[in-house]
Amino acid sequence: MKKWIKRLLLFAALIVVFVAALVSYAYFIEPRRLITTTSEIRIPNFDQALNGLKVVAISDIHGGSNHVQPEKLRELVTIANHHQPDIIVLLGDYVSQTEGMRGPLRMPVAVIAENLKGFSARYGVYAIIGNHDWWHDESIISAAFEGVGIKVLDNSIFRIDVNGRPLHIWGIEDYWKRRTVPTEAFNELEVKKNIIAITHNPDSLLNTPPEISLMFAGHSHGGQVNFPIYGRIAFVNDQRFMYGPAVVEGKHVFITSGVGTSVLPLRFRVPPEIAVVTLYAAE
Repeated sequence: MKKWIKRLLLFAALIVVFVAALVSYAYFIEPRRLITTTSEIRIPNFDQALNGLKVVAISDIHGGSNHVQPEKLRELVTIANHHQPDIIVLLGDYVSQTEGMRGPLRMPVAVIAENLKGFSARYGVYAIIGNHDWWHDESIISAAFEGVGIKVLDNSIFRIDVNGRPLHIWGIEDYWKRRTVPTEAFNELEVKKNIIAITHNPDSLLNTPPEISLMFAGHSHGGQVNFPIYGRIAFVNDQRFMYGPAVVEGKHVFITSGVGTSVLPLRFRVPPEIAVVTLYAAE
């Protein structure tokens, strides 16, 4: 065999080994990880008396997906509580149901709720429903979460008094449900200030009133795979709403990459995360 053919075969073999190693890492190692990211964000329409408000954001748990077992859910609770947050927000997709899927969930709702029990935040723990959740049964999930002390907001606003100022947590339904943002609860506010919106799909931002201070969302999984050079691919949402803080049309949003996996059981350069975000007034 000619020398160049041997070299070509060796190169091809090395490529195969390299790709296999990357896929193995993306399947067996990175989804097992759980990192904590910390951010400080200055946001508009926000009282300075609320400066330093600490929010822990967790999204896309997808119970039963690759390496998301009950012990990982309990780890979420332990880590979140360690940071002594003022507020904890859970941003949807707790189950791994796919639209049209039949049969049992990969992890029952009762198991998910029981292992998320124990979150502790000074001003409460708030959740919204994601697309996988309403594809399954949002009423069952809401009831299970409420039963363990997690308040589920469905197009409703919960008022908290912080340092003598009202802080409003506005839970907005998943955008894919009706491709709209119901604003009835928002319209009823006499003073439209200090509004933290929580939703699953960040695409809702484009139809959200400009008076919000900040929106927290998930859904994107941060792309779930972050290719070298090319970067992240926006499969399920606007490219501008992929990961971390963003400002679009003057409105502020923070997207967390979440915990579990969906469609592909892989994560590459996008480890599962708990996001700890401290808020300050822009002015």
